[in-house]
Amino acid sequence: MEKRKILVLGGGFGGVFAAKSLEKLGRGKIDVELVNANNYFVFQPLLPEVAAASIHSADAVVPLRQLLRGLQVRQAEVMGIDFEKKSVIVVQGARRVPIDLHYDELVIALGTSVDLKRFPGLPEHALTMKDLADAHRLRTHVIGCLETADVTTDPEVKRQLLSFVVVGAGFSGVETVAEMRELVTRALRYYPNIQPDEIRMSLIEYADRILPTFPADLADYATRRLKIHGIDVLTGVGTKAATGTAVELTNGSIIPTSTIVATIGNGPHALVSALGLDLHWARIKTDRFMQVPGHEGVWALGDAALIPLVDNPGENPADYATQTAQFAVREGHQLATNILAKLEGKPLKPFAYRSKGSLASLGMSKAVADVYGIKLSGTFAWLLWRGFYLSFLPGFTAKLRVGINWLVNSVMPPNIVQIQSAPPATRYCHYRKGDLVFEPGMLIDGFYTVIKGSFRLTIDNPETSEHFEKLFGPGDHFGERVLVRSSLRTGLVVALEDGVLLFIAQKDFTRFARAFPFLDNYFKDYIEETFGGSDKSFAAGSKNQQSELETLP
Repeated sequence: MEKRKILVLGGGFGGVFAAKSLEKLGRGKIDVELVNANNYFVFQPLLPEVAAASIHSADAVVPLRQLLRGLQVRQAEVMGIDFEKKSVIVVQGARRVPIDLHYDELVIALGTSVDLKRFPGLPEHALTMKDLADAHRLRTHVIGCLETADVTTDPEVKRQLLSFVVVGAGFSGVETVAEMRELVTRALRYYPNIQPDEIRMSLIEYADRILPTFPADLADYATRRLKIHGIDVLTGVGTKAATGTAVELTNGSIIPTSTIVATIGNGPHALVSALGLDLHWARIKTDRFMQVPGHEGVWALGDAALIPLVDNPGENPADYATQTAQFAVREGHQLATNILAKLEGKPLKPFAYRSKGSLASLGMSKAVADVYGIKLSGTFAWLLWRGFYLSFLPGFTAKLRVGINWLVNSVMPPNIVQIQSAPPATRYCHYRKGDLVFEPGMLIDGFYTVIKGSFRLTIDNPETSEHFEKLFGPGDHFGERVLVRSSLRTGLVVALEDGVLLFIAQKDFTRFARAFPFLDNYFKDYIEETFGGSDKSFAAGSKNQQSELETLP
């Protein structure tokens, strides 16, 4: 008899443990394949510790092929699902050729995505804590802020660099701000020009208290501990907008900062939102057996699924499985049992599970825990937190590495190596009224197009009394002189109102313009008409600057 093909989409807790249970329970009866964009499983509860350099980034991941022996693992990107043909379209490797994968039973465990579109500027200027790259990026960014703050002579810039804002005070937000504070505190010994009282850490929460899923007394304890360590806890206020230099709150206050970490804004996975499935709270609605109604052979679990815990669920979140690792692990096992039962013609079992409790680290060897109704706080809760997650890590090797890292990190100084990566060559930048885009003396770095708002360019030469001024609105552009010179800025650009610019890095813009002669000619003519030629001098010291033009190969 031909084996039935079970396809699992997603390599998070739900997908991995569903695939593992399917292989174990259906060995010899079914063919299981897991598809994931990465070839590793991320232990998300440890991401804040990766960001704080408490553990190495490689220790928070486990290769899927080591974790899921006995089944097929495919590293590929899921592009679509044809429910009628029972096939999944994926692309893999460098050729990017779509491939159809047939299935008899499909398990959707794609998790959620970050959706910050409701907050202007936050998608472009906030760091997130969703995957391994996010944690590594945050660590690198924080260390970079310390490096620059230690040597800058501008007090305003220093205040901005040493201000760190975390938006959202759930598990991820609280643990992120606590670990970030611990990293900065331990690293300050290497930055002699930064004093501890110059550091400002802020935790922003729209609700009236932090850790809303914890009992109020534990949340109050967590708030007190965070404040003892110098973290400003702002509750009852939300985030309104953000720029590259500040975050604006709903009460009208402005916090100058170079670091915004957003732990809010969960949205559906891009593929899930495009499938036409019945969604509620950005999650796929399932029955109590984790089947997707109206689609034969389709199941969903984990953060992507809205799984009812009662027969007639309402709008109360308590009626549904929570988006936590312990629920996802249990869902994976139960879903595998139900799939095997269905194939064997046996009755399915509704999903039912009661949380064992919740734990949250507060940094500095403190935590809060609510385990089986027993409330704990302090060092013992922190040891329990570490022990629980260590036991939860899949694979003995991962447990050993993380345990050794924790032990070594407790007695050794933090790793403050900054491994830099280039920012995106093209990106949107938000500005508030009065913000500077650039000023004289800054290096020419790129080209700008106005998407929204208005901006004013002013160029003055104190030696010749020359003056130039121009206003820019949506569709206009400035910075095109990167095509003809690589030197210092001679002008001042200020936002006249809240606005958005599209920035293109100098080298990429030059390459693109050079590849299209009509664009190259357009910009050269524009420079001639607007500024009086590429050699026009508007500021002292700008003469005789040698051009460094990008040439085609």
